[in-house]
Amino acid sequence: MDGRRLRLFIVGGLLAGGVGCARNTNPPGFVPTNPQQQSKLFGGGSQPTAAATPGMGPTGGGMPVEAAPPRKAGQKLGPDAETAFADTHVQVALGEPLPPNKDELLDLARHRYDRALKQDPKHQGALLGLARMHVRVGEREKTAAAFKRYVDAYPKDAAVQHEAAMACARFQDWAGACAWCDAALRLDPENRSVQKTRGFCLARAGRWDEAFAGMCKVMPEAQARYNIAAVLLHANQPEASRQQLQLALRADPQHANTIDMLAELDHTHPTNPAANPGNAIQTVGGTAP
Repeated sequence: MDGRRLRLFIVGGLLAGGVGCARNTNPPGFVPTNPQQQSKLFGGGSQPTAAATPGMGPTGGGMPVEAAPPRKAGQKLGPDAETAFADTHVQVALGEPLPPNKDELLDLARHRYDRALKQDPKHQGALLGLARMHVRVGEREKTAAAFKRYVDAYPKDAAVQHEAAMACARFQDWAGACAWCDAALRLDPENRSVQKTRGFCLARAGRWDEAFAGMCKVMPEAQARYNIAAVLLHANQPEASRQQLQLALRADPQHANTIDMLAELDHTHPTNPAANPGNAIQTVGGTAP
């Protein structure tokens, strides 16, 4: 992947489209799941991917979906079934191509989640499905409220706190993303995926030293420098980005991603001898190189 695509990824914010938690109700994520993208940014590894949403149900018109199983007159669906149907409505409503009855499907989904939660206010699938629906339709305030409602009910679910961080990143709420990462790490201090997310969000928040130190806990210095350089370039600081790339090559002269990005930077932003931004990002030991 070339630098242009990397920067497009960064503009989207991570996490640009999804880290879900590793459970079978995950929707298609809101961070890139392209292995090439992940292999460059943050030095490899894969984020949890989503499993298909269980169950199929009526959609109220538009895209045809299997009908619900017959039930006795007056019999209510349980919260599991309501949630499964709601998940299906969301998947169909936001699928490609978008159906003409998208809004109707999303309304049906919301009503089903609500019915599930009236029967069981702590139903995990409904709480999480509702939060994810708000993420996917871009409702920032409702997303925050839905994740808080989930975490109030399940305060030890580190995976969902990480997912909440990724949702904040999607909305470019970097302070909120960092706070959710910190909460997840208090529950699971050795979680490398959360550490990587936290490092990226700290960088996007302009907290360069903290970002670099955090990244170096879970990746080589050269990769951490490369990541910082990518964020600096997105922040329109090409000379500071170049300096980090040069420091990355000092740490690892064979770091392929850095070599490629530096070559592109030299082409798009020729060196300006008068520019000397200084190195504001310190080494792991705390001494500026």
